[in-house]
Amino acid sequence: MLAALACGVLGWSWLRTGSYRRPDEDGALPRNLWVPAVAPFVGVVLERSLADRSWPVLLAPLLLAMVGLVLAAVDADVHRLPNALTVPLVPAVVGVLAVASATTGDWDALLRTAVATVLVGGGSIAMAFFLYGRSIGMGDAKLLVSIAPTLAWFGWSHLIVGIWLGFALGGIVALALLLARRATRSTHLAFGPYLVAGAVLAIAFV
Repeated sequence: MLAALACGVLGWSWLRTGSYRRPDEDGALPRNLWVPAVAPFVGVVLERSLADRSWPVLLAPLLLAMVGLVLAAVDADVHRLPNALTVPLVPAVVGVLAVASATTGDWDALLRTAVATVLVGGGSIAMAFFLYGRSIGMGDAKLLVSIAPTLAWFGWSHLIVGIWLGFALGGIVALALLLARRATRSTHLAFGPYLVAGAVLAIAFV
């Protein structure tokens, strides 16, 4: 819980700088006090669900969840997922997953992460590139390069359920915004935070 709180505070401190904004994205910065408030709760949920595992196994899900909270705040502000978070998250996740396999001796899990990264992560980037404007955004695709191996480390069922939950949550929110007339069919909605939420739920409850 303390680690999650520390991550939440660091994320909140970064959000306060507004450095993720582009020159044409001005206006008052949101306070985002909910980020450090929610972070410990998410940390406790993950810690309890992985209580029977060694602590290195918790690192990748916790890292993904904390970055997901910050991404949700950025998305709410500027409606996109910045490379400053999605790109460095990939090697960070791969590194801690390698540590988890090294400490547990579960090298099959690491092999699954490699396969999932190529198939799901690579496939998502290809889809976002070749079907630009008709599929997920490139920011969402880059985030999936981190989500896919994290879920696959725990098992193929976690990967399938986590990805499905992410798109289901994003679809529900999109439908709600359409019904409330706060969005149209052409409105760009970043699914990244919902993909992270689906991943956390799958790790915690599958």
